[in-house]
Amino acid sequence: LFSVLEHLYGFLDSTAETGREKMGGPAASIIVVIAPGTSEHAPELDMVIEEVSDANMKLATITYPAQLRARPLDWLANATGGAAYTVNESRYNMATSFLSTYFKLTNVMWNMMETYYQGDVADLPIEIHRRELLDDGRNSVTGSFVLEEWLGEPAKFFIFTHNTENPLIRGVSLVSPSHRVFSTRSDSLMSLKLLSLPANINETGTWTYNIERFSGSPQPHYVQVMATPWTRTAPIVRARLWTSETNNPFILYTEVKRGDWPVLGARVEVTVTRPETNGSGIHREKFELLDTGSGDPDLMKGDGIYSRYFSPSVGGPGVYTFEVSVTDNGNTAYSWQHEMRQPGRNLELSPNCCGSFMPTPSVEPLSPFQRVLPPITVSFNKDVVMNPAVVGRVGDLKAEILPAELKARLSWTAPDMGGTSVTRYEVKYALTIGEILDSFDSATAWTHATPFPLAPGSETSFTIDLTRNPSLLDQTLFVAVRGFKDQSPDAIPGPVSNWVRVLVPSPPPPPPPAPTYPSSPTEDIWPQPDESVIPRIADRLDFNLELILPVIIGVIVLALCLTIYCYLCIIRRKKPEKSSQSNSQHPEKPLNVSIVPTTPTSNANISISTPIMNSPTRSEPDARTMSPQFEPCLIDPDDPKKRYSMAQYNDTHMMTREGVVPNSNGHLSVISANHANHHQNGTLVRGRTLSPYQSWTASQLLHEHERRHSPYGQVGEEYLQQEQQYAPPVPPLPAYNQQDIYGNHQQQTVPPPGQFINGYHRNGNLMLFNPSLQGSLSSVSSGDRKKRNVTMV
Repeated sequence: LFSVLEHLYGFLDSTAETGREKMGGPAASIIVVIAPGTSEHAPELDMVIEEVSDANMKLATITYPAQLRARPLDWLANATGGAAYTVNESRYNMATSFLSTYFKLTNVMWNMMETYYQGDVADLPIEIHRRELLDDGRNSVTGSFVLEEWLGEPAKFFIFTHNTENPLIRGVSLVSPSHRVFSTRSDSLMSLKLLSLPANINETGTWTYNIERFSGSPQPHYVQVMATPWTRTAPIVRARLWTSETNNPFILYTEVKRGDWPVLGARVEVTVTRPETNGSGIHREKFELLDTGSGDPDLMKGDGIYSRYFSPSVGGPGVYTFEVSVTDNGNTAYSWQHEMRQPGRNLELSPNCCGSFMPTPSVEPLSPFQRVLPPITVSFNKDVVMNPAVVGRVGDLKAEILPAELKARLSWTAPDMGGTSVTRYEVKYALTIGEILDSFDSATAWTHATPFPLAPGSETSFTIDLTRNPSLLDQTLFVAVRGFKDQSPDAIPGPVSNWVRVLVPSPPPPPPPAPTYPSSPTEDIWPQPDESVIPRIADRLDFNLELILPVIIGVIVLALCLTIYCYLCIIRRKKPEKSSQSNSQHPEKPLNVSIVPTTPTSNANISISTPIMNSPTRSEPDARTMSPQFEPCLIDPDDPKKRYSMAQYNDTHMMTREGVVPNSNGHLSVISANHANHHQNGTLVRGRTLSPYQSWTASQLLHEHERRHSPYGQVGEEYLQQEQQYAPPVPPLPAYNQQDIYGNHQQQTVPPPGQFINGYHRNGNLMLFNPSLQGSLSSVSSGDRKKRNVTMV
């Protein structure tokens, strides 16, 4: 090979002749040309290109060490269908180049072999990891790479070094996923500036390496790992790069696939470099390729082809080198399942939208990967920089109607304005499609708000609020947008987007007022004799759920209230019924008492007439069966606490009283027997009411106390079988002198108690005393009475 332009013609002519006559096989069809470029006009080269093309040969060119002529060697490669590369030399000094130049040339030659290799591609290893180690003060550098499935031996771990005599590497170690350590390095390839590490790299997973360097290295080191696919059809990740045919606009395309299926969600980063003319520096740019399917420039979403515009307006005219690296984007890349075999499916196009997307079936995540593609060099002149193409069309505009809010929401993908971001948008609408497409400049602009510009590929949304202009309600509007590269008023706009149809209905009218039914003649309201009234009522009244449901709920609540009220009334009536039943058995009637006095020597007969005593259910007490402790008394029905003692009085005692003492309540009258002024015989006179302390003896008080506080109840055993139980009788009024109530005394004015035919107690019922329950009374009121003091009582 000759790098001198004057000998290039002779070299190509002789090489073509030798390849046709003497050489055979794959190498005879590829000619590699490395030169700093050609002149603008070279008629001799044109003749050689024709001969090479007629011989079915291809030229693979490398413009190196720089483009020192007017034209690079790319036109030779394009004319014969070959590959063109450019490697710009970066010099450390006048005698030494940087290791990066050697590393780039090595990768270009390797890619050229992969491109034109006519054997099984599975025989060639691929690069799975690359890293540049700079001198940042660290003596030890640690890194890792992932050996993907379907990759393995033969595999190599290389370290590129600029100094073959002193590589400035202290030690290298490699740890497998199973923690097997490889630390023996080999210098067998040191003549090629390569340090290798013999290791059996065939274990799928994450491998970790550690490199110990000497500080003060003037040039970087490069780490490169190569691995070989198991088979030709192994589903491994591969990528390729190509560009558009024209430079204005200039489009970069990168296809990423895993086997035959596209890889989605990958990060495709482009590094653009342009060396300065005087060699003072290098212009660098970085951007990412997108797979949005918006139509400009990416035509389909989800096909694994990433694309983007590039504009040299920032860097100016010159030769630009594009180097693309593809990664898994932080474990977010995924692809279709490689075992799946699906029949062809039609592309799904969204209505009212340009562009398309590929339907995605079952997918699976991918393990971390890294692919670095060989660089591509493109030259841009001043015309491309000064007159860039108008690009950046929005091709996926969509509209969503929000009738409740009287709004329409627009959404689209931020366009790529020829390698730059959009700075502002213009939204316009028209009443016809022709007006929005053919006369977009004369269409009406929406000035109430403007969309916010975002980076290319970002999802953008904008809301048209028709409450700002209510006259547009219920009208069919055709809306489109377009972007601008800068904010200046005279900026060149981008292409008009696809149109969308917007129709926002007016809000519903308010509900009408409640209808008022005017009075109508009687013959209209009432039906005919042979007509039913129910259909006419149903026609006149609007029975709906809103009316029927409250009525039903009201009826249920009313029935519940009535039920509770009736239940409470029944509960309250039960108690009076019980008391009335007891009162009906023993009704309260006026008490009629007749006292027939006799002589002092004879016993007085006292007859007490009461309804309860006449009842057949009670046995009439007799003096023979009456207990000697039983002393009858009278109880005032109005006040039970008022008790009256029953005693016999002689004529002398009766003569000392008034004839008749009137009674206010009419229940009791005292009748004297032989009064001078009154001829009535047998009148009972109500006396003064005495308290128990004034009228009762100590034994009676003790008996009353025990009766009230007795733990055995208030009824004797002989009355347990009766229907009702009654308290024991109240002791009678004293029948002895007040002077000595505890000792022996003689009754002078009041005879001893006699025998009674009928007994009486409170509420008109007779209750006999039970000495078995009240034993204390027998001991106190017996014949042999014992004296007790007040303290004992």
